Amino acid sequence: MLNICHIVGAEMDVLFNAKKSTLFVVGRAYDKVIDCLQIGNASIHWCTSLKYLGIFFQCGYCLNCDIDNSVRRFYTAANAIVNHSRHASELSKLFLMESYCLPLINYSCEALNYNRQQLQKLNVCWNNVYRKVFQMQLWESVKELQFLCERLDFIHIYSLKKLMFLHKLTGINNNCLQMCLRVYRRSSEFITMCSEFDIDLCYCGVIKSHVFSHFYAVVDSRRQ
Repeated sequence: MLNICHIVGAEMDVLFNAKKSTLFVVGRAYDKVIDCLQIGNASIHWCTSLKYLGIFFQCGYCLNCDIDNSVRRFYTAANAIVNHSRHASELSKLFLMESYCLPLINYSCEALNYNRQQLQKLNVCWNNVYRKVFQMQLWESVKELQFLCERLDFIHIYSLKKLMFLHKLTGINNNCLQMCLRVYRRSSEFITMCSEFDIDLCYCGVIKSHVFSHFYAVVDSRRQ
């Protein structure tokens, strides 16, 4: 197939750059040594990490997301805002964090499946923003502060974005996307999410209120 692409490309004066292409494997044979492929006289090499549309993936038995780069960029941006807004109010700093830092860790999260450890790590990142902005200690909980600010922690932000994304898919007239949605509806993650928030995807108006109500219930349970 690569030979055909190279031949047709040469006929159309299109040159494929092998340095901008990589080979990436996911599945049972991800750890086996496989020879590099050739396109023309250039070799395309195998890699263990792949960046696609701004998201880093790691090879493995399953397709895994690498959040370390997003976390580094998040802390870099957060520290820059803190250093350049020392005389601003707390809510102004929080607004800047939501505008410039939060998108670095919730970008495309509605289309990705984070495991529990990754969700917890991203939640700690977002909680640390509140601790930094409101000058709290690392061991202090910020859930009540988020409640008073009418905000959510990252775990509930992730759930809200995913549920809103799935709701929009229900109204798209595309057979491929509808098939993907039907398959995902049968997953344990979807069933758990809908039962946890008591949500029906057909009713968009209640999704946000149910997610906020669940978060407030979590805060109230911690008070007791």
